Amino acid sequence: MQIRPWHAALASLVFGVGSAQAAPALWKVSDGDSAVWLFGSVHLLPPDLDWRSPRLDKIMSKVDRVYFEADISIEAQMEVAPLSFQLGFSQDGRLLSEKIGPDLTDRLRSAAETYGLEMPLLLTMEPWMAATTLSFGPLQELGYDPLLGVEQILAQDVPKERQGYLETTEQQLSFLAGGSMDEQISMLEATLKTLDATQGDIDVMVNAWMDGDPEALGEVFIGQMGEFDDGMVTRLIDERNHHWTDQIATMLETNESALLVVGAAHLVGDISVVRLLEGRGFTSERVQ
Repeated sequence: MQIRPWHAALASLVFGVGSAQAAPALWKVSDGDSAVWLFGSVHLLPPDLDWRSPRLDKIMSKVDRVYFEADISIEAQMEVAPLSFQLGFSQDGRLLSEKIGPDLTDRLRSAAETYGLEMPLLLTMEPWMAATTLSFGPLQELGYDPLLGVEQILAQDVPKERQGYLETTEQQLSFLAGGSMDEQISMLEATLKTLDATQGDIDVMVNAWMDGDPEALGEVFIGQMGEFDDGMVTRLIDERNHHWTDQIATMLETNESALLVVGAAHLVGDISVVRLLEGRGFTSERVQ
């Protein structure tokens, strides 16, 4: 499994099919003598979705470096697997049911039966890992595949020496595993509450992404995140956006030409990477 647990957990970052000419949002951010480009990605996609555009491919071929959120190679995932097991599965001998109580356990068991997940395995997990695993259920039923995600496809066309990463996979794990037990349980509750809506929301989200409509995408995203604990949302979105903004500012100051491929939800809203860069005096322009 690619170690991007929150992306799977948030249905707002997973979009589906469409037949029109693709035009997912793409921004150019500049400081007068240099520029970087920001492309909003989705991390799981169904087969046969034509989302790439000539403009994106041209930019990707010309920039000095293409940055992804983290290294998604098989080698990197294998290295982090032991840490994922350590953080995602109970290390104190207590079952998940002891941590979340009988009512939530019953709801989890019902969802596991619906989506063909092994309840004994879920019971060995921490709440954040159980929520992540559960969130794949409705998406897998519709044919979504992390191997078809934007990053997986683009990384195949970018030599390793031209790839850069905004975070380590260890950092990504810590965003969820570092949350308090209450935050993790809130995440599990929110995931269970929105599972039924996930499938219904996908058509709306894919159309917004393919049509390059970040405002519509943001509305669905806010709805999906509404039940998450504020601390979890701050770590998953706001803090990471600020951290990436620092890195992008350095790229512009050193005249590094770069394309950044990050989750689409990070590029919408008042605390989006685009807005934060504008707040620092950089100029942004939608180019797709």
